[in-house]
Amino acid sequence: MANLKPLQCLNLDANQQKNFMKFFKTLPDKPSTTVRFFDRSDYYSCHGSDSEFVAKCVFKSTNVVKIMAPAGLDEELPYVVLSKNNFEGLVRDLLLVRNYRVEVYTNKGPMKSSNGWVLEFKGSPGNLTQFEDLLFANNDMVSGSALLALHLKQDGRQKVVGVACVETNERLLSVSEFVDDDFYSELEAMIVILGPKECILPTKDFEYARIETMLKRNNVVVTTKKKTEFSLEKNYVIQDLNKLLRFSKGQQESANSLPETSNTIALAALGVSIRYLELVNDSSNHGQYQLKLLNLNRFVHLDAAAVNALNLFPKRGINMNLPAFKWHSVLGVLDRCRTPQGHRLMAQWVKQPLRSYNIIKDRHDIVECLVDSACVRSEMHDLHLKRLPDILILVKRLLKKKASLQDIFRLYQVVLRIPKILRLLETLENTAIKSIIYNPMKDTLADLKLFKAMVEQILDLEAVGRGEYLIKHTFDDQLKEHKDKMDEIEQKMKRLLSKVAKELGLNEGTSIKLEFVSHLGYHFRISLKDETIIRKNSNFQVLDAIKGGVRFSNEKLTDYNTDFSISREAYQEQQKSIVDEVIRIAIGYVEPCTILNNQIAQVDCFVSFAVAATSAPEPYVRPKMHLEDEGVLKLKRLRHPCLELQEDVNFIANDAEFHKDQTTMYIITGPNMGGKSTYIRSVGVAVLMAHVGSFVPCEKADITIVDSILGRIGANDNLSKGLSTFMVEMVETAGIIRTATDKSLVVIDELGRGTSTYEGCGIAWSIAEYLAKEKKCFALFATHFHEIAEMSETITTVKSCHMEAIADNDNFTLLYQVKPGVMQKSFGIHVARLANFPKDLVTLAQKLYEECEDHYTELQENKDQEGIRVFLSSIEKIANVDSNNDESIGAMLQDIRQGVKNANSAYFRKTFPSFTAQDPNLTTCTLCSEPLRPVAPMNGYYEMQQQSTRKYETCF
Repeated sequence: MANLKPLQCLNLDANQQKNFMKFFKTLPDKPSTTVRFFDRSDYYSCHGSDSEFVAKCVFKSTNVVKIMAPAGLDEELPYVVLSKNNFEGLVRDLLLVRNYRVEVYTNKGPMKSSNGWVLEFKGSPGNLTQFEDLLFANNDMVSGSALLALHLKQDGRQKVVGVACVETNERLLSVSEFVDDDFYSELEAMIVILGPKECILPTKDFEYARIETMLKRNNVVVTTKKKTEFSLEKNYVIQDLNKLLRFSKGQQESANSLPETSNTIALAALGVSIRYLELVNDSSNHGQYQLKLLNLNRFVHLDAAAVNALNLFPKRGINMNLPAFKWHSVLGVLDRCRTPQGHRLMAQWVKQPLRSYNIIKDRHDIVECLVDSACVRSEMHDLHLKRLPDILILVKRLLKKKASLQDIFRLYQVVLRIPKILRLLETLENTAIKSIIYNPMKDTLADLKLFKAMVEQILDLEAVGRGEYLIKHTFDDQLKEHKDKMDEIEQKMKRLLSKVAKELGLNEGTSIKLEFVSHLGYHFRISLKDETIIRKNSNFQVLDAIKGGVRFSNEKLTDYNTDFSISREAYQEQQKSIVDEVIRIAIGYVEPCTILNNQIAQVDCFVSFAVAATSAPEPYVRPKMHLEDEGVLKLKRLRHPCLELQEDVNFIANDAEFHKDQTTMYIITGPNMGGKSTYIRSVGVAVLMAHVGSFVPCEKADITIVDSILGRIGANDNLSKGLSTFMVEMVETAGIIRTATDKSLVVIDELGRGTSTYEGCGIAWSIAEYLAKEKKCFALFATHFHEIAEMSETITTVKSCHMEAIADNDNFTLLYQVKPGVMQKSFGIHVARLANFPKDLVTLAQKLYEECEDHYTELQENKDQEGIRVFLSSIEKIANVDSNNDESIGAMLQDIRQGVKNANSAYFRKTFPSFTAQDPNLTTCTLCSEPLRPVAPMNGYYEMQQQSTRKYETCF
């Protein structure tokens, strides 16, 4: 860190620095996920603990952190300075990517005194209102920012949860009340479906602390408010709603008359949300919101574990536009949208798979039509959709009365392009397209007919062609006067062009042109090859050189340009009152514009589904959907949509077939890296894709509508939440058991690895058996416990299959093919060889395995189940040992030794009489007569290398 002299610190003298440091110390404590900025007019500063964090985020180094240490003060204050561009980029990253909060202080004191700082702007992932202009002025809004508020009421033994959701982008308020269990399963499903960025909770007690843990597990930022704020009288909320809601014509304009307001618990949460977002304080929100009741039964139930298991969304912080990450999630595969509103809707559809047979069928009808109509699909995708702006942003500017004539013109351009889209849709002659897209869009366009006429009547479209947005001069006498003056100057400039062309010997209008750009005004332009003509001519001044040529001016044109700018500014000043009136009239078209925005998003998503289906290595197919009670799931030559798009991947397709009361569960065994997880994920992803309206990556698909897709694939220690691997497994699996029905699809992988072999096998077996016997849901259960596959012998609806592999002494080949039956052999040692375990360790493991296998055969012949169990456990421990950890190897050997000693096995007692009896006088191995040497765990591996004559663990 550099300790700068006092007078160099933020242009403050020593006294000002002292005063600022005193003020900074008075600021309330904040969490580390809140960053405070101080607006210093031309730049921004961050101080204290924020300075190092900001330096790492923006500059990737802490060297830029400086120290404020005024003379006469023993204290120091680190700080970092940001330009406006750096500030804006960082705020976007904090709010939209990192899910941080932002506070911006500005100095309102006289003469910018050091104690005049006030908090002027604050934002959070669910409250972007004050930063919308900064965030989305030049960037598309590709994701929503829903805000939730929760209120809980104990009704006897029942927990009644009230939920309020505010979507400021859609100007939508939603409420719901429901009874939930102790694990808040329904609430978590709602969180997954709505995808909020932030949630408001009452000050924590035990129950709210549990809810907060669940929210953070789903990457939702938690904001707490006093409980008293959730207990305000209903009338206060009704008053706010009366101002915010848009009532239909003839409808009683009182929120009390709406059935949604009878949900008093949710209404209390809604009141907190409205106050937190300060919606009533912004008059542009008045009369613009809708209130509706959330109905989650329309959607397939998804929990957070399933979302993670199926890789539905990219990991936090990953840029989906980068080729390396584009195909790493299901959303990345399906989202080929060309508009921001399309991107937002696609993410919503993936979170909200449908349960309605008819709606799913309509979506598939539309996608099929677009798949079959290559010309229409490509023209929509490559030409029309990518030219449509985000109407939502334009509408927001209108409502806040911050819109410009350029925004009005952009809406006008949308209205001009819609007829071209309608003509394309009309050629498809598809019933679903006509009823769901064509007719509604045509009606919306009719509602905007007068808006189109108004723009054509008042906007100077010729001026737009040269980048200026002006009201037609015929609207006002003074405008006409300014316009005549501007025309007169333009004629003088054209005459000057002719004179300059003759002087330089160039052809007017071809070799030399008079052009206008906003930052330069009027100027001449010649080609680069003609640049030598003016290089040494003192009558001309070169402005710049671009690919299109050299731009230059002379003294006369500069004078004309100045006069023209003065007249244009006077014109713009005169037209302000007319522009305000135009915007006031345009606000009346907000509702049809919003509807059109949603219709464009729908079209974009359907086209995106079609593009994804046709651009895959092998085209996707339309699934045949069946009603919920039909109980069939048949996928022929199924592929994983993400993996098949990876470079250098030749995906091996497999089949999956389920029938109600015949085959409801598959127990899948096979070597590590053999494709078990990929296979079961592929089934879950295909079912979800079908339910959102997409085609699926296989040759043929019959899919019954499911009520939930539940999964648990892989787990890591979650240290930040105090959860071990095994605990994560148990929490997620408990959720599956509670939620699953006979209409569900469940995918579970490698359950029980986080505890002892025997307990893990027992837990995995009992869960699989419970799902098969009690829940009777469709399930894929991948496991490394081969014993569980024996369940297929006792439960008729359970089938066993395995991932095929071929191995001999020298080679090991994973075939990634699903074959019926149990995997007869473990390939742990072969996988260890593929993972580059030390050669000596692999060789020794192979020796031990072969010798154990001989004894295992004898154990089987004697039907010694305890001995079999110990042998299988020992082989697994050898295969899974960490080759780089000597302590782990030694501990493994001691564990195997102890297991043999403690085993209640007749075979062991017969074969190792002294060893199993733990004879203290025993000095040689009962099998190989080698000396028994105690081996310290840390040196176990090296001792094994030295004693090459040993045959069994008893030699240790």
